[in-house]
Amino acid sequence: MDRSRVLAAGTSFSLLGAAFGYAIASAYLTYQFGGSLQDPDFLFLARNLTALRERAPTEFLTAGAIIGGFVLLGLALTGVAAQEKLTSFGQTTWQTPAQMKRNGFLGAPGRGFLLGKLGPPKSRRPYLASTTFPHALLVAPTGRGKGVGFVIPNLLTFKGSVVVLDVKGENFLETSRHRKALGDRVIRFAPADWDGHPTFRYNPLQRIYEMKNPDRQMMELRLTAGLFLQSDSERVSGLLQGGINLFVAAGMLAFERDTPTLSAIHRLVSEGSDKQKAYAKLSREARHPAVKLIFEGLASINNDTLTSYLSLLLTSGLDTWSNGAIAAATSASDFSFRDLRKRPHAIYLEVAPDMVRPLAPLIRLFFSDLIASLQAKEPGPDEPWPVMILLDEFDRLGRMPIVAESIKTLRSYGAHLALVTQTIPALDELYGENTRLSLQGGAGVKLYLTPSDQKTVAELSQSAGRTTKRVISRSRPLGPHTLKSRTLTERTEDAPLLSEDQARTMSLEDVVVVIDAQSPIRAKRIKYYEDPLLRATHAAQSGPYPYPDPAVSKMAQLDQTSEAHAVQIAEQEARIAALETRAETSPTAPVPPPPTPSTPELMTPSVRRARIKSADRARAATQLTPGEVAEEDRDKLRRGVGRLSEIKAGQADDSSKTLATQAETSTLRHRSAGSL
Repeated sequence: MDRSRVLAAGTSFSLLGAAFGYAIASAYLTYQFGGSLQDPDFLFLARNLTALRERAPTEFLTAGAIIGGFVLLGLALTGVAAQEKLTSFGQTTWQTPAQMKRNGFLGAPGRGFLLGKLGPPKSRRPYLASTTFPHALLVAPTGRGKGVGFVIPNLLTFKGSVVVLDVKGENFLETSRHRKALGDRVIRFAPADWDGHPTFRYNPLQRIYEMKNPDRQMMELRLTAGLFLQSDSERVSGLLQGGINLFVAAGMLAFERDTPTLSAIHRLVSEGSDKQKAYAKLSREARHPAVKLIFEGLASINNDTLTSYLSLLLTSGLDTWSNGAIAAATSASDFSFRDLRKRPHAIYLEVAPDMVRPLAPLIRLFFSDLIASLQAKEPGPDEPWPVMILLDEFDRLGRMPIVAESIKTLRSYGAHLALVTQTIPALDELYGENTRLSLQGGAGVKLYLTPSDQKTVAELSQSAGRTTKRVISRSRPLGPHTLKSRTLTERTEDAPLLSEDQARTMSLEDVVVVIDAQSPIRAKRIKYYEDPLLRATHAAQSGPYPYPDPAVSKMAQLDQTSEAHAVQIAEQEARIAALETRAETSPTAPVPPPPTPSTPELMTPSVRRARIKSADRARAATQLTPGEVAEEDRDKLRRGVGRLSEIKAGQADDSSKTLATQAETSTLRHRSAGSL
């Protein structure tokens, strides 16, 4: 609007304001000097202006203030009318506390993920908790305090079962006694603990082994193999399929032998220097037609190709089970994921930082089995407890397709999933941008601690949204008349709510929460050791750490021995079956006596006696058919297996009683703490 139009508008609104003010002032003076408001004298002020100023200065000044106020109101209306509406762009703003409360982010901790708080760590300001969105993605570079600000606070407050990848073992040390005091059954699975602390055992194949349908078992084994054999190179696609077939066939044969462990599969695929002969032998032992066919097909391939299959299978992760400690820790399962919704558990998968990558295949199997077990069926009336899954170092574990596929459906099965990664590029490299975006969308809540790499900085700035900012610029011409002709320009610009520079230099105490279909939240991060409530909860822990009973380790050793005997028995039964087959197709033939030594004069008396006994046994054997020999050997094997089972049952009895007592005690504690 030009200057003349502004002047005209100002004059008009000022005069209009003065008129309204004069009328109101006249009514005021009429009332003050005894008149009626129903019939005000609008000329009273004009007729008595001089007299009022001299004899009633207070009323005169009040009337002047009324008129002046309306004149100023007219000038203000001039400014509003003269202002042109500027272009509006984005409308994103940070959520206010009222909006957070309305959107369900200020609820009591324990029902969802703790994300931060609305004040410094030491304050008693409200917590920021996600009760509406079940899953979360945490992006936190090294040293940003994700443990003290996210993992440990959630382990101290969540009401239900918790399963956490515990890198360094700090989470177990800081929270396990509290979880036990709540009544949780505390499980510490530490397959690579070299310091001698006992560990519970977990067999990744136990769930598949317990399935009744062999065809379903084969399908599940094929899915399990996909967690080992991961490659984006098309050059090894043929080898990849061959390695998967080898794993599936060996797994089914291990099931038939009643040795359903990955260490048994490792032995099966590795045995024998001549792989063609070894796999041909296994094909004769296998009972399932499809397994026989796979082994027969493998036996027809040259040894170099078979060696390549095996090499790919081992280097992709199966070689982890050549280690005795890993084999013992995965020889059986002391707990079941199917129980997590029936009774609160606290399960800590503990690994050292330098063992995350070597044990990545086992970690992938562990969490994939957990998710598959939860998705087997929706919670029933006897399964009231939710399950919180904290998957730290997610970008270092390799691809886990089941996570990307199930993150959008896990809510129906009572699961809350938190994925922790250091950077966005790490996820893109592993899953690709499209799958990463799908993970972010499925999470619903994205929690960012001060990012360090450029791509994550840009991602955070873009995710926070855009807003409209007003920009005012001043300009003046150069020359001798610089004080005249100054101009003021106002405009609007589209700008990010959080610029890249602001994201990069964000305080280490701040967190930014990006939420689907809502404005973002800026809050402070938690420090459990400074927070009044969490510090008190942590300090209240007492007593010994809930390590498993040492009998569990003895059971692991016994299971290894039992598995070794089972392998020997399976091999003997295969030999007996072959002997029976020959007995059915060939006539009975006497067993030839052992050959006599070529130099009898050199035989000692002890050697001579041994030779005589051997000859007697050979003559006795001629009285039996091969089928009878097989039956006799089988009886011996059965007696050996029976004796082994008695020994194992006797040694397991004390362990079972101990574990049962612990379970009963934990249940009572949980009931007493239920009001929490």
